Parts: sequence; structure tokens; C-alpha cells
Amino acid sequence: MSRVFSWVMLGVSIVAMGAAMTLGTSAAVPYFGPTWPFLTFGGTPSSATVTTLTWTAAVAAGAGVLAGLYALRRGAWVSPRRLLVAGAVAACVYALLPPTGSVDMMNYAIYGRIADLGRDPYVTTPLRLAHTGDPVGLLLPSGWQRVPTVYGPVMTFIQWLAAHFGGNSMARIIFLLKWANAAAFIGTGVILHRMTGPDPVRRLRACLLWTANPLILFWMVGSGHADAFAVFFLVAALYAARRSAFAGGLLGGAAIAVKASFLFPAAGLVVAAWLAPARFRRASAAVAGLLLVGGGGYLLAGPAALHSLNARLGRKKDRYLPVPEYILTHHGLYVVWMGALAVALTAFLWWRSGLPFALWRRPSDAARRLPLDVLPVAVLAFGTTLVSPLQYPWYDAMLLPILALLPYRRLDWTLIVRGVMLGLFTLPGVRVNGYQHLGVRWANLLWLLVFVFMVWWGTRRTAAEPPAEATALAPPSAASPPSSSPAPAT
Repeated sequence: MSRVFSWVMLGVSIVAMGAAMTLGTSAAVPYFGPTWPFLTFGGTPSSATVTTLTWTAAVAAGAGVLAGLYALRRGAWVSPRRLLVAGAVAACVYALLPPTGSVDMMNYAIYGRIADLGRDPYVTTPLRLAHTGDPVGLLLPSGWQRVPTVYGPVMTFIQWLAAHFGGNSMARIIFLLKWANAAAFIGTGVILHRMTGPDPVRRLRACLLWTANPLILFWMVGSGHADAFAVFFLVAALYAARRSAFAGGLLGGAAIAVKASFLFPAAGLVVAAWLAPARFRRASAAVAGLLLVGGGGYLLAGPAALHSLNARLGRKKDRYLPVPEYILTHHGLYVVWMGALAVALTAFLWWRSGLPFALWRRPSDAARRLPLDVLPVAVLAFGTTLVSPLQYPWYDAMLLPILALLPYRRLDWTLIVRGVMLGLFTLPGVRVNGYQHLGVRWANLLWLLVFVFMVWWGTRRTAAEPPAEATALAPPSAASPPSSSPAPAT
């Protein structure tokens, strides 16, 4: 029964969101000028219509994924390859539809246009481009008009490439960017498919968390956020690091050069290399790769790139964690406050995972049952993202693929619930009102408390289980051979 329900809900979600995308300019689809080559009816549906469609899609997505994960308790209920292909087809369809859920892709197009005209997007604002009468600049959305790009040099290059071939048409630039997003989304799914080994249960779980997850599909392709590229490079780095720490470092540096927030999980690649045999050689190679691409990229972009990023972090408009007003009004104190929260949560997750605080010591027995090449990356990703001052549903794109490579299946539902919750507060998305910010602040705090409890309780159970059960989700490169039995519900 849960299998049929999962199929129905996943289909309802994809269709409902697709309908909201194709109806025309609305509270979900921003106006971006002439719409060719996108497929759209060109109408103007009411806010109530698109809100109903997008909220239905969000709830159905969560229900479908949770039902599918529940059905895994009896084993694989569909071919993982079929689900992977179905998700890839849906991504290609979404790439043909107008951008929905935010105005970020319009900002990407404008930054790419600035770069293509020979100007520095880390200095030139969209408003300054609009004052020149440029047809792309004239379509600038509100909110980021006076903000230079905050994205890394790799993302700026991707935006420039799309603008170079898209010319002076906002729609064509976005169209090319959406297809690049679709390629990155599908590529991430393929890598996860390979990394989860021959076990169909593990592969199907990875598909449900990523490729066949309608909410992530929507935010990465339908809404077209830059996180799709950073996640692709991070997952590719995890895959490559099993063969070459230097290659893993290069790809991890590329993730940082897309979004600076990926610095922390990418640093986990170095920790993972240190925990492996030949630690000095592997860790040095990983650091060299990170510095070569990540550090070198920002060095070429110049100090303006870091200045723009710092200015973005100083904005108080969209804080998604409840913070005392006194701290919020003092920038230096606020930075210390948020840093302390990140350190505290990271230390808690580090402790519960069994990783040693003194890295010259051996990991605990519980940690050695897990894929040690993924665990440090996961701890740093979760520890910093979940207490970030900005909490948007597409930020979970960093977390879900990493979770798919770990055996903590009891955490799956918590992250899916969080995605639905953030989606409901954010959608239909073109404008986010004050009550939505307030709702996310307190709902996310409550969710975070539940998450911390689940980690504490779940890792206690994992530590008590015999190694044979806990290694059922070990990667193919682990000492024990891959198992075809279902993963433990830890």
C-alpha cells in the first residue's frame, strides 16, 4: 500500500508544481520579459491558485518520499535505475518550464550579463547595469538591485557562459542556466547511484532523497538555484577522493568556488584524508587541491569578491534564527554568536559520530563501522548549515546527498519534514513576507531541537548494535564486502 501511495504522491507533486510553472506570470513565476524559449501558457493566475498548487506539491512531495522510505523496510520496491531515469526525465521537463519560486535566476542572468559586457560583477550592481539601458538589466528584480554578486568565481564563470550564448535576452540566459542546473542535478544522482554500491535498497534510498525527491528537483532545476552546482562538485569530490585525495580536493575547491558556504563540508575532505592510511600524503594532497581551485579562484576574483560576501552576511533582513535584538544590532557580536552556535552543534555531532577531537587518535568503534570518507564531511555540513543565519529550503541540497551515503535512516524523515516546512513558508516564492520569516524562525528552532534529540538517541542505538548490522551501509571500498540486505534503521 505504501508503495502505491508513494508513486501517487510523487506524481501529484511533480504535476502540481509543473502546473504552477506553466500557467504564466504569478506569485510563483516572476516576470522576466519575453518568455521564449520556455513552455508556458502565458496567463496570469491568481495568487490563491499558485499558492494552492505549490503547497499541494510540497506536502505531496514529503508524503511521497516518506512513504517510499517506509516501504524500504520490506526491501527495494522498484528498480533504482528506473527511479533514477524517471527523476532525470522530470528534471529535463522542468528545464523547459519558466523559473519558479524565487527571483534568484534573474539575478544570475544579470550577473552573467555584467561579466559578459566586460564589467566586474563583484563591483558592478544590477542597478548600475539597468541605468545603462541594457535590456537584461532593465528586468532587474527588487531586493538585490544594489548588491554585487556574492557567488564564487566558478559560478560567475557559469553565469558568464550562459550570458555569452544567451545574448541580450533574459529568457535565453535563464534557459541555458536551467539546463546546466538539470545536468548538475542528474550528474549528482548518477554519482550517488554509483557510490551506494550494488545494494538496491541503498540505491533506492539515495534516489528518494535526491533524484526522485520532487522538492529538491524543484529547487535545483525548477527554481534553478546555484546550490545544484556546488552539490555536484561536493559529491563528485567524495567519489573522486576514494581514488585520489588531490582530485577530491580539486573538486571540493570547485564547490567552494560556487558558494563559499561549502567551505566547511569541503574541509571535511581533509579530515577524512587524515583519518585514512598514509595520512600526511593524502591530507596534504587534499589541502593542495582545495587551495588550488578554491583559494586560487577567489584570489583571481580579487578582494571585491570577499567584500561582497561579507556585505551579504551583514544583511539583517532575512535572519531565520531567533536572535536577541542587542546581538543582532552589533555586527561583530553577531558574528561571534553565530560562530559559537556553529561550533557547538558541530562539536556535538562530532562527539556523537565517534570522531576523535584529537585527530591523532583513532576513531571509536562506532565511527569505524561507518564510511569514514563521508562522516567528517557530513558533520561539518550539518553543523554549519543548520545554524546558518539564512535558512532556505534549497540549502538542504547540501545535506540530503551526504545523508544518503550514511546509515542514519531515522534522520531521513526529519530532513524531509524540514524541507516541507521550509517549502511551505517560502512558497509561492517570488515575494517572502514578514510573517513567513517569523514562522521559519520558530519552526526551524523547534525542528533543530528535535534533530539534536534524534542524533543523540539514534547514535546511542548505533553504538549498541553489533558491527555486522551497522556495516550494512558501508561503501564498497570498506573492509567488509557490500551487503544486499536492507540497511539498519539507525
